[in-house]
Amino acid sequence: MDVLTPSEIDKAHERIVSLIIKTPLISNETINKKVNANVYFKLENLQRTGSFKIRGASNKISQLSNEEKSRGVVAYSSGNHAQAVAYVSNIYNIKSTIVIPRNAPSIKIENTKKYGANIVMYDVRHDNREKITSEIASKENKTIIKPYDDLDIIAGQGTVGKEIAEELQANNIKPDIYLCCCGGGGLIAGSSTYLKHVFPNIKNFAVEPEDFNDTQLSLKYNSIITNKESAKSICDALLAPYPGNMTFSINQSTLSGGLSVSDNEVKKTIIELAENIKIVAEPGGAVAATALLTNKINVKNKNVIVMISGGNIDYEFFSSIVKENQ
Repeated sequence: MDVLTPSEIDKAHERIVSLIIKTPLISNETINKKVNANVYFKLENLQRTGSFKIRGASNKISQLSNEEKSRGVVAYSSGNHAQAVAYVSNIYNIKSTIVIPRNAPSIKIENTKKYGANIVMYDVRHDNREKITSEIASKENKTIIKPYDDLDIIAGQGTVGKEIAEELQANNIKPDIYLCCCGGGGLIAGSSTYLKHVFPNIKNFAVEPEDFNDTQLSLKYNSIITNKESAKSICDALLAPYPGNMTFSINQSTLSGGLSVSDNEVKKTIIELAENIKIVAEPGGAVAATALLTNKINVKNKNVIVMISGGNIDYEFFSSIVKENQ
């Protein structure tokens, strides 16, 4: 596969349908009234392993040869891709090694261990995760399962766009705007490809933490921009240093632009989602909803799709956010 097409996403869905959940697409009257729009939240926080990442991991791993499966896989991740790769590898009886930062949320580390992976910790300030992963792959002859810059991964993530499109079509709804959380760009590259195919007039927007808005800036300057090394954010799932080459190439053709939100805005949104929709979203999973609720874009009288991409948040951190906002 040299380019991503809707048909490749259809094929990916056929491969992984038994491994994933068709997550709800819901609307909420309180939020609709607040923003004066018809908003539809795609709840990938309710997906197996707690995020959309299982879609891409399933599509990639399911296509490995028996020989590749016997040698095992290795991946680097801040936590959600880690859990997905470990979970799917366990289903296929594949040995997995995950390179994960020491400061990743404990819930993500513990779940990755629970799914049977061998964990290799690294220091985000001093170590290069790609280098560590490449060394393990070379030494142990393992296949690298990249988190986003791989067309099979992107096609797998694109299956969430297929689900959204089919449900909207079934209800005769034409979306105007799609807001999607963005780190390396795989989720929005895949899902926006499918949505743009079905709804050519839709405007797709990547949403990022304000100090990790590399896709927003890259789209603006038509060239890949790297985040500052000193940048920090609570959105641990979205801290890719720069867009992927493949993801950025796709996003240049499918996106209308990028938006960014602050950590404090994200915290308030996590509480608002819990209060109104009764869901738990992790910081990275809540950025698209944050852009909506803080008026980063005009949505008046529009049909808006909002991605909730994950819900893997440490309980202690969630409690601290609740206390801050009481």
